[in-house]
Amino acid sequence: MTKKYHHEVKLVKVGEIKANKYNPNVFPKNMMEQLVKRIKEEGFLQPILLRNIKKENGYKYEIMDGEHRFIAAEKIGNYEELPAIILDKNLPEAMIATINMNKLRGEVDVLKLAEVFHQLHKTYSIEELEEKLGYNTEEQAGLENLLQYDFGQLGDKEVLPNEENKDKIQEFKLMLTTKQMKILNKAIDVANKEDNTEALITICLEYLKHGKINS
Repeated sequence: MTKKYHHEVKLVKVGEIKANKYNPNVFPKNMMEQLVKRIKEEGFLQPILLRNIKKENGYKYEIMDGEHRFIAAEKIGNYEELPAIILDKNLPEAMIATINMNKLRGEVDVLKLAEVFHQLHKTYSIEELEEKLGYNTEEQAGLENLLQYDFGQLGDKEVLPNEENKDKIQEFKLMLTTKQMKILNKAIDVANKEDNTEALITICLEYLKHGKINS
């Protein structure tokens, strides 16, 4: 039987809110700076999710989702109340919800992101987008470079360097999510080569031939 929850939407005093001790989400310093900047410019646009707790040291609510938005609001300093949704959950349910909320956020489609940046560059300068989105000049250039590469030209044939260009050094930048980076590192381990460059070449060639890495 599905449990029915009774949630409440309200403004909550900042001094009545505390962070939980089980949030696994780590927020890099540069992302926090960007979050603070966005809230300063646009206001607090997304409510935090809280649960009722036994009142202690003035705290009445514990954060389940939105801890970094809460910290950003504290850093800004002019928020006395924050929009919140109070969820009817006990501690084990709250721990599961916190992990799920961090996990179920999807991943960035890098090519689609590159297309969005390409459109935005028609309106904003690189410096303006770095200010608004936190992507530096090098990252934006890497995204634009992706759009110049025709992935469809590979086809199903094995790709090998020709004699004329085989020793020429070329640079190809690619932005990966944490999950994608873990997959790549695992593939490099499976390739079992002396250096990462040789391993990556092996991975690409094996994928083009078979669609997988032979282990």
